[in-house]
Amino acid sequence: MLNLAKAKAQIIQFSQFYAAPLFLAPSYAGECFGSRISLNYRNQWPEVGMFNTYALAYDQNLYKINSGVGMMVLRDDAGDGDLALTTVDICYSWWTHVNQQWIFRPGIGLKYNQRSINFQDLIFGDMIDEMGNITKHTIENPPLTHKPFLDMQVSGLMYSDKYWGGISVDHLLRPKASLYDDNNYHEDMKLTIFGGAKIYVGGASTSRGRKDKDDLQSVSFTLLYDFSKLSDNLYLGAYWHKDPFTLGAWIKGIPVAIRKDSYSNIDAMVVMLGYKIFDFHVGYSYDFTIGHLLSSTGGSHEISIQYEFMPKAKGKKRHSVIACPRL
Repeated sequence: MLNLAKAKAQIIQFSQFYAAPLFLAPSYAGECFGSRISLNYRNQWPEVGMFNTYALAYDQNLYKINSGVGMMVLRDDAGDGDLALTTVDICYSWWTHVNQQWIFRPGIGLKYNQRSINFQDLIFGDMIDEMGNITKHTIENPPLTHKPFLDMQVSGLMYSDKYWGGISVDHLLRPKASLYDDNNYHEDMKLTIFGGAKIYVGGASTSRGRKDKDDLQSVSFTLLYDFSKLSDNLYLGAYWHKDPFTLGAWIKGIPVAIRKDSYSNIDAMVVMLGYKIFDFHVGYSYDFTIGHLLSSTGGSHEISIQYEFMPKAKGKKRHSVIACPRL
């Protein structure tokens, strides 16, 4: 018999985390030359069931006041849509020079969330009779159909032309998010640490003997580590970029602080292909599941689309844009 009171939802995480900047950290709000629209879709483990995540975001660089603002709407459907989470996130960031090379960018995100469930569509063990027929009666206690709650996320980011590193703390308000209205259950805070380095290679020289960055290839090495009370995962990878292509590969879900009751194997190997056409950035990635679930999940598919509206005027503090991969 299924015990819903013990059920725990998975932690949402995009494989292309730099293609979902507002989801990663509110410090990325306005991290663009002008303004930007981001679309993300993730289909996880299609052979197991329907686990889909959608995100739509818009952010704007307020260069006159060294700031950025953004809004993200996220929807996560699990179990053929029976369990869902909808989030509206309003983000703000501000940046300042630490010295000639480094910029510091703090950010804050305020979230309205709503968790919902279609309890009447669920099937429990006591609903199946000896003949295998499904009845409409169960002794399971029905939960709330909807549960709204507020939350907050803060972050800080340091970056230069070639390096970046940041930290983000989510679920700061530790909201009561249980559909059973359980006052003893709170969302666990989640800590995310991320960073990387970009190395430029090749490229043609200009008339003054300098390298033109538009002609350069680059290799970016990245890491991301997220930690909560019940789980932690390390992501290690690299991107190669040469306009208009980006190729990426990384290992996802490396356990660091292994716990007795946690999954202790590497989650997946991820490969990604990105292409830029005009001001559109399009990316596709596939997660190859590793371990005993290799043949039963169907992997995970992820698609990201970004469009940047470039400012008409020149010289609008372009140095404030972070060097991390665009996808």
